[in-house]
Amino acid sequence: MNEAQRIRVLAIEDSENDVRLAMRLLRRAGFEPEVQRVQDLPALQSALVEGPWDAVISDFSMPGFSGLEALNAFQTTGLDIPFIFVSGTIGEETAVLAMKAGASDYVMKDNMSRLAPVLERELVQSARRAAHREAEAELRRFEQQLAEAQKMESLGTLAGGIAHDFNNILSAILGNVELARGHLGPGHPVLTLLGEIQKSSLRARDMVRQILTFSRRESQQLRHVALHPIINETHGLLRVTLPAGVDLELSLSEEPLHVNGDATQLQQVLMNLSTNAWHALPGEVGKIVIGLDEVELDAATARGLSGLLAGPHAHLWVSDTGIGMDEATRKRIFEPFFTTKPTGKGTGLGLSVVHGIVVAHQGSIAVDSTPGQGSTFHLYLPIVQSPAPTAYVHPSHDELIRGNSEHVIYLDDDETVSLVVVGLLERAGYRCSSFTDSAAAVAAIAASPDAVDLFVTDYNMPGRTGLDVAREVALIRPALPIVISSGMITDDLRERAAEAGICAVLEKEDTFRDMTNLVRQVLASKT
Repeated sequence: MNEAQRIRVLAIEDSENDVRLAMRLLRRAGFEPEVQRVQDLPALQSALVEGPWDAVISDFSMPGFSGLEALNAFQTTGLDIPFIFVSGTIGEETAVLAMKAGASDYVMKDNMSRLAPVLERELVQSARRAAHREAEAELRRFEQQLAEAQKMESLGTLAGGIAHDFNNILSAILGNVELARGHLGPGHPVLTLLGEIQKSSLRARDMVRQILTFSRRESQQLRHVALHPIINETHGLLRVTLPAGVDLELSLSEEPLHVNGDATQLQQVLMNLSTNAWHALPGEVGKIVIGLDEVELDAATARGLSGLLAGPHAHLWVSDTGIGMDEATRKRIFEPFFTTKPTGKGTGLGLSVVHGIVVAHQGSIAVDSTPGQGSTFHLYLPIVQSPAPTAYVHPSHDELIRGNSEHVIYLDDDETVSLVVVGLLERAGYRCSSFTDSAAAVAAIAASPDAVDLFVTDYNMPGRTGLDVAREVALIRPALPIVISSGMITDDLRERAAEAGICAVLEKEDTFRDMTNLVRQVLASKT
């Protein structure tokens, strides 16, 4: 041994001189031992609890106390360190029994030179066992993480499938609302009811987008958003979710604050933080506060917040009166799969998702927490100038820009959606043929390619995607303008559509609002 190895040794021995001799031999062998001697069972039990120890050496026969009793007391602790008998009275048969009982080895006092090599060997084996246990524990952690990841992937697939069908339903509802409005004159009392149907449907559309964002199947789209409406809507959702014993309060500045962000993801951040705050309340009783104000960060403060730039920031926070966290927990809370909740009560993904969203918004997150005094999560997002107010205004009959009987072929496997789109396009002055089978749509185009002015296809259909159909149609008539409609638009879909020469990709749930204008724009660009 080239360098002295520091070890803590617990010696169970009634002779102090024997302990000194043993330690002297260990030092000569290159160890640097720190030793504590005990000589009765109560002292041994107390010392084992105090620890930690690297090795135990024990005499086999002591007044009123045997080595086997000491070994039994040691084994109850579950420690996996060398336990070596050092005795002058142990015989071969007794030594075999001691080894079977769990002792690591034995050394005769008349041959103490064996102690250091035996101890060194047992320490190496103990370290190997510890490394093996750690490797097994790490493997179990990875297996658990893999199971969680597979579960999240399955949830994402399920969410995508639900979203596709639900978007078809929403498109039908919103489209029929649009058609119904066209049959009513200005000021008709039913217009108010239709407006409420549309408002609820748009809210459902936003919820679908939140599901798709959660399942990572919709790309992040940052735009100017106002924080007050996001917070107020989140407050409403939480208020009906939290137990009666939880007091939920808002502390918002009066000044409107805007950031460049994704409203759905920011709402997800608030929901996750508020849910965590709820779970931190002992007995589900306490207070949660969601706050918002504007802060001016100087250069030093900004650098301390993960490298933010100095300037005006929206300070959004969620505080609770819960159990709080110690420093060790605070350092790990944003690690994926780290959770302090019992098994089955949390995946450990909530705060890591929060951290990822905040960073993607060029923001930063900080935590104040003290055990027994609650926690506060501080979010800092760069403020942007408030955009000019815009709103969708339903056009009057005189304002509708009508088509000139151009022929549009529409393909969608959902018959209800097809009927709605046909109604919208025909009302706008276009001639429309709809199909629910891709082969029939392609055959119709092939039968008379020049009689078709525009082809619109759904993306998600049984057996074939809209891109597959579009490529087949492009072989029949390369110059035919093609639009793809989808309820799950991703950057990958946009890129592949552009490579295939697709004119535009339309959010399916916005069909009622954007279809006719998009058709007009595409046809105008091709003339």
